[in-house]
Amino acid sequence: MMRHEREVRRNPELRKEAPVSRSIDCAARELILTSLMLLSITQIAAAQTPWATLDAPPTGIAPPGDALRPGHLGRQIENVEEIIHFYHDLLGLELRGAREQPRLFGKNRGLQEVASLVQGAPDPYQQTSRVALLPIPGTAAALGGPEMTIEAIEIQGIDRKPFHPALTDPGASYLKLIVTDLDKTLATLTGERFPVITPGGNPVELSGWPGISGKIRAVIVRDPDGYPVELMEITPAPESTAAAGSKVLGARVAVVVDDLEKTARLYQSLVGPDFKFWVSSALMGDKSYTDLTGIPNQFRLAEALVPGSPVVMELIEYEGHSKRFGHPHFQDPGAAHFLFMSKDDDVMIERMKAANLHTTSPSNAPVFIAPTTRMFFVTDPQGFWLEFMDNGVKHDPDAK
Repeated sequence: MMRHEREVRRNPELRKEAPVSRSIDCAARELILTSLMLLSITQIAAAQTPWATLDAPPTGIAPPGDALRPGHLGRQIENVEEIIHFYHDLLGLELRGAREQPRLFGKNRGLQEVASLVQGAPDPYQQTSRVALLPIPGTAAALGGPEMTIEAIEIQGIDRKPFHPALTDPGASYLKLIVTDLDKTLATLTGERFPVITPGGNPVELSGWPGISGKIRAVIVRDPDGYPVELMEITPAPESTAAAGSKVLGARVAVVVDDLEKTARLYQSLVGPDFKFWVSSALMGDKSYTDLTGIPNQFRLAEALVPGSPVVMELIEYEGHSKRFGHPHFQDPGAAHFLFMSKDDDVMIERMKAANLHTTSPSNAPVFIAPTTRMFFVTDPQGFWLEFMDNGVKHDPDAK
């Protein structure tokens, strides 16, 4: 500044230019300040965008959108046979393929690549895997339609370790199954010594739950990998697309989160505007919930119907939850992910990039796992994975 004043004294012509320069500087500063104010106002407005409340929780069946329907609750597991026994033989889920058919390990280049960035393995291409698909009755949009499955995937050849987060830890998840006979189902499971999470080991009558009408009795158990499964009996029985005589009438999926609004907004931005959440405006949780879960913490809840289905996804944020929660590797038994079948993965990938996220594969793009089937995973802030898959949209140029 002093140097500039000396130059002005030496050259009077600069004195004429100085006010112009200062005017430009002032205008520039005002423009920057105005831009920052507008940006701040925009961010505040976005943060204050109202959400619908649980006064109108989601019920019924949602139409398809950019996401066509729920594909599966993906479960990384220790042993395929044990999972089939628990979910098919004991709980009554369906099973793709013959019960006694061999389920062999194999290699698929696309499957080896698609989650390689979240496996912590020096060479993910050493892994082999085998899968069992267990359709869940009552999760289709119509009787006889495609049902959401449990995709039980057993991965070998790379290091893995059990993932058993506390129920209140962000990143924990669990499956909620609506059953026709809770007492008989529980007796079957305890007869084979499966652990019961619910204190006392007996079903609890809940005071209610958003989106569910009637009396609710429930109990929480663990499957062979320790993954939580809530079994609910609702009286009177809800409408269902399950076949007559089914032991299971429907399902929900719960994901525990660190920040309810942040996660709900992210999920909606990825899945599409039709994936609408209803968010509780106040803390929830009472004695009946504590009796069911053993959790004294109150919580906030968000619910959305998965497009193309009656399946409800629940997001739960517990008051006072730990901020030091761990993330599993993809292959760890007890870890989980959720698949949305999409119209076009290219649309979904652009949304992911707009959210400044990266897929779990090096390509940061959908990966072909079959000549006309593509998929990708994205990790949410809690370490839970969302999967998007399309079919018949594009053809793998390297397919033989």
